[in-house]
Amino acid sequence: MRLGPSVFLSCLIMASPSTALSQEFTGREHAYAMLLLSQSDTDVRTAARVLYKAGFRNQSIFDLLAEVTWTGCSGNRTMDADTLSWLGKTLGNTAQSRYAGLLDYCLSTIKDEKTKKYMKQARDKIAGPPASNTFEGGKMDLGEMRARVAKQGDAVLRPRLADKFADLREGQEIEEVYSTLGPPNEVSRSSIPGGSVGYGVVKVRTGHDVLVLGYGNLGTIRLVYRENENDWRLVNATSTKGLFWSANEGRFVSIDDRIARGNGSQLREIAAYLIERGTLNKDILDRVADRIHESRQEQNEQVADGLAWLCKVIAKGGDGRYKPFLLDVSNTAASEKLRKYARESATRLAEVSGGQYIPVSSQTR
Repeated sequence: MRLGPSVFLSCLIMASPSTALSQEFTGREHAYAMLLLSQSDTDVRTAARVLYKAGFRNQSIFDLLAEVTWTGCSGNRTMDADTLSWLGKTLGNTAQSRYAGLLDYCLSTIKDEKTKKYMKQARDKIAGPPASNTFEGGKMDLGEMRARVAKQGDAVLRPRLADKFADLREGQEIEEVYSTLGPPNEVSRSSIPGGSVGYGVVKVRTGHDVLVLGYGNLGTIRLVYRENENDWRLVNATSTKGLFWSANEGRFVSIDDRIARGNGSQLREIAAYLIERGTLNKDILDRVADRIHESRQEQNEQVADGLAWLCKVIAKGGDGRYKPFLLDVSNTAASEKLRKYARESATRLAEVSGGQYIPVSSQTR
């Protein structure tokens, strides 16, 4: 997707009149620009590393990267050695003599020997002296640019996009996300902790870069970089609108609908989510208890397993009004496993006098 008319592009032109910036940005390039404008070295390093590997050729993006490099080499910004090294390597990889002067300048100011080594290797990739259109650092107001970019995301009418946000699917490319939702309010880098994991069509290994797109009061989207495609694909998302991202299905689902209609594996997944979420209100706990009551006589082992997990949700809620109900399930459920977990969950709840939970089906008799 090309962002046009590009507010972001306009802010670059205004902030850097001496730099020729005639191109509009794709969604991917907009995300890289946001990372480069970040105050986080991790964000900046991620953008530099991906641009180095992907071999992009957008002059506007590389001029922005060059300006960030200049802030590190000049001492205007304290930057870790690894980040500055990646910036230099990426400039060298462009093979553009336009950046030769900047790399020469960095070599004259940098004290860290490892960083200087990478800068020297980058300079060696650029043949000959600096070009006539050599890049001049210190001409861009990065602070103003950051502020303008943030306002661009705020300008999008988010309420009209709620349904589109809810329709997100695992595996979507970053350009499709931008085309559907427009530019985000925030872009940052994260990583997936733990061991090797898989999300449907998107397989992710520990330490892989994850691009985090923040869409205001709609939620957050995470995309993982696929090196074999030189592209980012949606891996999961979180919603502020009461939706639950099912990793098993790679999409948002309604929490209420999943509790009421989910099969065994779906119930287990939503139960794990609710337990991890922490605070559980009465409405959610009532729906969980209703589902246990309605399905307690089912013989299906997977459903019984899911219901057992729902018992754990009630125990996590800590509300004693469900204790008599769970004790009843521990005596009447068809599955031995469900009876066991209902009994164990009931023991974790305190006795209460009055106000006990009554199943919906019992209330209508």
